Amino acid sequence: MATMAKWNSKTWEVSASKVVALEDLAFSYEQKADNNNATEDKKETNERGTQLFPLTFSTVLHSGAGVDVRAEIESWEALVTKTGQFYLNGKKLGPKLQLRKVAVGSVQLDDLGRIRVATLSFTFKEYDEATTSVPESTSALKVGAKTAAKSELKPVNNQLAAASTQTIKVGAMVRPTGSKYYTGQTIPQWVKDRSHKVSQIKESENRVLLGHPDGINSWVYLSEVTLV
Repeated sequence: MATMAKWNSKTWEVSASKVVALEDLAFSYEQKADNNNATEDKKETNERGTQLFPLTFSTVLHSGAGVDVRAEIESWEALVTKTGQFYLNGKKLGPKLQLRKVAVGSVQLDDLGRIRVATLSFTFKEYDEATTSVPESTSALKVGAKTAAKSELKPVNNQLAAASTQTIKVGAMVRPTGSKYYTGQTIPQWVKDRSHKVSQIKESENRVLLGHPDGINSWVYLSEVTLV
């Protein structure tokens, strides 16, 4: 067995029973520079070291080469955002790298819809804790806005917030917030725009009767009304 490369728990190898080869390897070393409001006696740029080290390559998976293509593709999902040292021919290449993206293309299926051939394209970048927004311990599928950021973006409904802390009782005035009556018909917008008196409540069935007998006289979901 000949091992071409290794990163984290993955290896690219060629043997009599299995072929997972590495192709189209590319990386670069690039100077980082900031624009400068130059004057006659100043340089046009300020040198700031080098850019984060990038690494890209592809792998062709083929069932005829002893590879379970579907399983191999799915195994990469959990590795996005993970980090590790990349080894080429047993030697380190670049600094610690974070897997940023795995793209699947050139897929070939058999008559039963099984994936027989696919090309995986990998994008890695140097992991820098100070500048990388996605930490290595976080799954890319679970990354979301921070709580503080969410609170800034989410509109505040003070009326709804206040209502949620109170108990809806018979005689209270409420507004429907759902789209359907308990019986299945669509609630018109004019009904949702008005306040209605609670006439009866059946908590066990999650429903409440509004406007009986001289109002809309309709059942709606208890969980879809708000106090006014």
